[in-house]
Amino acid sequence: MMKAQAAVEFMICVIFLVFIIIVFTAYASGKEFERWNADSKMEAEKICWQLASLINTAMYTNGYYAEFQLPMKIDGKEYNVTVTNTTVIVDYEQHSCIYRIAVTEIRFRTKSAPFNLCGGQYYINNTDNKLFIYNRSFVEC
Repeated sequence: MMKAQAAVEFMICVIFLVFIIIVFTAYASGKEFERWNADSKMEAEKICWQLASLINTAMYTNGYYAEFQLPMKIDGKEYNVTVTNTTVIVDYEQHSCIYRIAVTEIRFRTKSAPFNLCGGQYYINNTDNKLFIYNRSFVEC
């Protein structure tokens, strides 16, 4: 009778340990997803800040020229960059990042703001205090 009782108690302990491992694994994978999502949002914030900083620098330096690159995707997902005369906006999933810019006039090729940018290589120049952004790679947004 004692062997049977020990076997039942052992099985209860094993089931309890398996349950604890399952709960821990579910908790850890949830935290990993949160970390990945936070990293993606930080990447979108970084793109927004870098582009706004580049535009603000170009605005105050007549004759300024710089090349920059936007990634095609953030962690494998599409995103959108919108530039107006007052803001740079990066929309990623359900997250938006907005930075203010001080621009009198900005154009993408011949199109006035607002306009959208997507992944690819670009250059910006300041000609007579008017900013122009051109793309080196031919990618349509």
